[in-house]
Amino acid sequence: MKKISCFFLLTFSFACTNSKQDVTPQCKAETTLKITYQEDVEAIIDKNCNSCHSNKSHSGGVKLEDLSDLQFWANSGELYDQIIPFGGNPPRMPKGMPLTDCEVLTIKKWIDGGLN
Repeated sequence: MKKISCFFLLTFSFACTNSKQDVTPQCKAETTLKITYQEDVEAIIDKNCNSCHSNKSHSGGVKLEDLSDLQFWANSGELYDQIIPFGGNPPRMPKGMPLTDCEVLTIKKWIDGGLN
């Protein structure tokens, strides 16, 4: 009887551990063709950029709080150039903690998709 119980527990335990699925959240920009300012980009900018680049505190003369301002910097190429690493160096912006790969991809797809 003990042998059967141990076999059952081992088999059940193995089945349970192997049935777990990867629960790592997937980056929406990897699976979605359409990235929009309102649904995807605005929250990234609010969280990472607007403490220094809002309408109240526009460090370096850069404001990113309004869509039109963000579109200006995106069209100029500066927005993307500032958030990607270059020559082995960390990105210039945001200061401190760089954007995640997913956030950078989201902004890139938004720019490439027409800045809407």
